[in-house]
Amino acid sequence: MRESDYLALDGHSMHIFLTVLEQGSVASAADKLGITRTVVGNSLTKLRSVFQDPLFVRTGGNEIVATARAESLAERMRLVLSEMRELTTEQAFKPQRASLHFTVGTNDLQRDLVLPELYRQVASEAKEFSLRTIISEYPSLELLRTGKADLLLSPIAPEGPDILYKRLFIDQPRCFYDASARPQPRTLADFRQARYIGLNLLEGGRSSPLAAPISRELEQQVAIRVPNFSDMASFMRGSDLLALAPGMLRLGALSSFASIKPPFSLPSIFMFMLWHKRHQGDPAHQWVRAQLELAVVNVMQQGKSDKT
Repeated sequence: MRESDYLALDGHSMHIFLTVLEQGSVASAADKLGITRTVVGNSLTKLRSVFQDPLFVRTGGNEIVATARAESLAERMRLVLSEMRELTTEQAFKPQRASLHFTVGTNDLQRDLVLPELYRQVASEAKEFSLRTIISEYPSLELLRTGKADLLLSPIAPEGPDILYKRLFIDQPRCFYDASARPQPRTLADFRQARYIGLNLLEGGRSSPLAAPISRELEQQVAIRVPNFSDMASFMRGSDLLALAPGMLRLGALSSFASIKPPFSLPSIFMFMLWHKRHQGDPAHQWVRAQLELAVVNVMQQGKSDKT
């Protein structure tokens, strides 16, 4: 048999071969399978060419008998067909048997609040779980497209047919300050006279809509810019700086600071879970996405219980 002949094998022909072997007749096999004798004969001809063996020989009349080669092939073909059947059967995902390794692109706020909850949940159920983070205020979609990340957490809904997303939550901005170093700002005049800390300007000069003051007037009062929310605390502590930032920071990096709702309108903060289309139907990925949604619910519930 030539090295490449095995590529001519197919499950249909092997199934016909085994039926002929069991029935002891081409006609009986054709009747059982609901196909013509010609189809059976063509399949056997293909297999004879592949294995270079007649496989069946006539003993008289319509009766046939399998060759020694055919008998030796039967059990192995059954195993191959069984594996092919298993390959095409959707397996129920069982976390306790799964070894999961996920990389998530996210900002430091979600890393500190949501991902620890996600890790606790998944690690408690999965056989093995490792979690890696890539920190960015606006994680690049290329992380998903290139396979460098399995999930992204981003305040921006994606553009592109290959990226899928689901909104995880809506948060409201608050004003954070060190109550031991300055009084609570109450009026619009207090905010106009204050100095602020915000996130770094993005490429092109656009400021982050999550942390920087929304009005042009207050934007000009930003005295310090840092790359992450977690970097704000060290600058705010003992200073008169204000930070207009996501309310969820009360549970994380800015938990030691006082906070209030500002006396003017600020845009709501959205957070989305993003993944690549190729992972849409993956049972393990689906399960982890569901666990992430549950983790967000748990964190948000904690935020409501701590709300002042």
